[in-house]
Amino acid sequence: MMLLKRTWSGGGAIMGATLCAVLGVAQSDPALIRPLRTAPAEKLTVNPGFRDWGPAAVVGTTILSGNQTGSGGLFAIDTLSGKVKWTHRPVFSTGTAGVSTPPAVSGDIVIAPYAAAYPGAVVGISLATGKEVWRGRDPFRGAAVAINAGLAYILDKNGSFYALEAATGREKWKVALAHRAECASRPIVRDDIIYLTAGADAIPGDATKPAGNYLFALDASTGQERWRYRAEAPYVHAGVCLRQPIVTADTVFAAGDSYLYAVQRATGRDRWKPVEIRRPVEGQVRAVEVYGLVDAGPVVVGMTSGFLIAFDKNSGRTAWELAGQYRESAPAMAVAGNVLYFQGSPGSKPAVAASGTLHALDLSSHSILWSFSRPTREPNWPFGHVTPVDDGLWVDSYQALVKLQ
Repeated sequence: MMLLKRTWSGGGAIMGATLCAVLGVAQSDPALIRPLRTAPAEKLTVNPGFRDWGPAAVVGTTILSGNQTGSGGLFAIDTLSGKVKWTHRPVFSTGTAGVSTPPAVSGDIVIAPYAAAYPGAVVGISLATGKEVWRGRDPFRGAAVAINAGLAYILDKNGSFYALEAATGREKWKVALAHRAECASRPIVRDDIIYLTAGADAIPGDATKPAGNYLFALDASTGQERWRYRAEAPYVHAGVCLRQPIVTADTVFAAGDSYLYAVQRATGRDRWKPVEIRRPVEGQVRAVEVYGLVDAGPVVVGMTSGFLIAFDKNSGRTAWELAGQYRESAPAMAVAGNVLYFQGSPGSKPAVAASGTLHALDLSSHSILWSFSRPTREPNWPFGHVTPVDDGLWVDSYQALVKLQ
């Protein structure tokens, strides 16, 4: 096993919103999911004839995932047999469209954002039959659907944020954030507050800051703004576009433009001064971007091209790191129990490719529990998304959605 240099000690339950955002439905606390701690085998392989799967959502014995490219569509798959229950391929004026963000489930309705079409739509689909029930707004491509108390929340391509009745698609309320969306994240709902990143017009009366990017806290029932946070960084005049935030008990963590941010949930103010991330790159220490941020108990963990890095939640300082070669565009990171799943080539030896191998890391001992790869027609094809379930994982690979157990 590979051991990491340890610079902190302590355990604690694995809490947060990252896994819930991936799963979209049940098991919102990753600590409740039994992790896969032993070397896995490929138990089920689903291949309906296309190459690129999107993020998945699990509800009961059904896994829901879409085709990001090609003919598009959403698929419901039986998790016991691997058989496709139904396929939903809506027709738009530009043809069919892919699904690149997780579908969500409210009662017996699956809500999928078909954003690749112009115009596209967020669509309500029967979980039992795969039949279309309603169509709503044209979603922004980088956003996804969040569900809370019978409402579905989505950012559209014009930068307006909507609450729709999940059962009918009828509009409950709307907030105009900007004339056109350029920065977006999956919304996260906690304690009846929605957290999301989006572009917005300038605050009336504040001539010092033009239209730009913000982290918002909105009331889930009314859409009323609780606060907005503008992440500042040198030479970024419009504010940093924070990638997918993590919402914990009292803090929202996010990364963007080579900085790590921690924002107090109650006030929208910095918990600590944003931390610039700098690491050796080609013989020089440079500012680097962090991707794939996940909540891992006392730390948040992210990935750069050369390091897997854990940051202490209380200060933002580096708790531990693992050098290697990693592909930021496909981190394939998730947490379950006390195990971190990630993709890449950890270690000092040069790797053939910084993708195509999935690892499990024990968060207490910082040792690699197992590594897994599978042969594909295109060598070193990366795993795209990881969806933990009890004692297993659903991962997407080349032309396949795969159950590991």
